[in-house]
Amino acid sequence: MSSRSGRGPRFGGDGSTAPPKVPQNQILSKLPSEEFARLQEHASEAQFSLRDELFEPGDTLERVYFPLNVMFSLINVLEDGTAVEVMTVGREGFVGFTLLNEVSTARYKGMCQIAGTSLTMEAKKFLVLIEKMPELRRRLRRYGQFANEVAAQSVACNSVHNVEQRLARWLLVTGDAVDSKTFDITQEFLSQMLAVRRAGVTNAMGSLERRALLEHRYGKVTLQDVEGLKKTSCECYRTIREKASELLD
Repeated sequence: MSSRSGRGPRFGGDGSTAPPKVPQNQILSKLPSEEFARLQEHASEAQFSLRDELFEPGDTLERVYFPLNVMFSLINVLEDGTAVEVMTVGREGFVGFTLLNEVSTARYKGMCQIAGTSLTMEAKKFLVLIEKMPELRRRLRRYGQFANEVAAQSVACNSVHNVEQRLARWLLVTGDAVDSKTFDITQEFLSQMLAVRRAGVTNAMGSLERRALLEHRYGKVTLQDVEGLKKTSCECYRTIREKASELLD
């Protein structure tokens, strides 16, 4: 894990806190009981705060992460410092899928976007375990396919759709990722994730709030009308959900 920022996850106790018996992570929840029991022996819980760093581009991937109620972002940082979100990872997925392709260095910056808890384990142990866990390996590879398709969808979305549509999509995806209608997020961070000026996010947020689709107070967003947000969002939210149903169920 990168230590350049001086911030990182807080492991429970000595880092050996037992994972929950019924995991919130959707990949793990679908595993055969014997596979999950084997993974439990080597996984622990870690607590993350907003902007905690997992790794920087080029870092060796030392751990993998299975979000429970946290959301991580994979971010492409350009030479001028501009940060563009490539992928969000919540309870539907995991961080570290490049390891499945025998790539052990981080391709993007990884950081916490919504505070919460994740299961985590050492990358070396993970690579040994998946050779003995065919269902986990199958589901991780399907998630890797899903992640690639969602990243491609996001490129198209950012090129074609307006800020309000993209914001509605992003908020819906985030709500799904953390399984909550309320979460902490700042407009500054949203502007970075959507690659638009903060004024554009402020205007879009205000428009959604005036129509009672959401409430935004003191860095906390509450989705008040999910169906209304779905109607406001571009087609990309629906497309992402369809991909999830096809590849992850």
